Amino acid sequence: MMKTIWSLFSVLAVTALVATGCGSSANDADGSADGATDGETLFGLTTGDSCFDVNTVANVTDGCNIAPGSVVGSALLVNYTMSTATLTVGTMGAEGAGPIAHNMGTLTRNGDTSDSSMPLCTWHQTDTAQVTVTGTNAFTITVTEMETNFAAACVPAMANCTSTWTWTMTKGSKTPPACQ
Repeated sequence: MMKTIWSLFSVLAVTALVATGCGSSANDADGSADGATDGETLFGLTTGDSCFDVNTVANVTDGCNIAPGSVVGSALLVNYTMSTATLTVGTMGAEGAGPIAHNMGTLTRNGDTSDSSMPLCTWHQTDTAQVTVTGTNAFTITVTEMETNFAAACVPAMANCTSTWTWTMTKGSKTPPACQ
């Protein structure tokens, strides 16, 4: 009789442990299944290619003389791929590409580039951008661009440099891919 009671107790104890959370759940920390965390509102971006207006520039430190403020009032090509949650900013990802989750993400670009007016003037460029989606089809992007390893053909001679800035961007009415 004692053995039967002990076996029954063991079965009940295991059942209670499983029922109280030894498994996984698809729910978020706030009990929902929407991908948001407590109190968070998730914003959307239009899928595919869109033109986003550069509304403002702030926090500019322009060691590379690229003039990030010169694009305020114009539009840049932006692509969002929903299946991978990947945001790409700029033609061919000039400002970077990367995943967006919970309204935030880090975009990167890393490769060699050249000056279209001086094709033999090449350098290595690394862009890292922090994106915060602030509303539907609206975001801020804080970019750090580092340029290194300039070729001797670059005139005047260039030294390694870094530029940083923040743009606010919203989806505009211009047509991709030219965004003009």
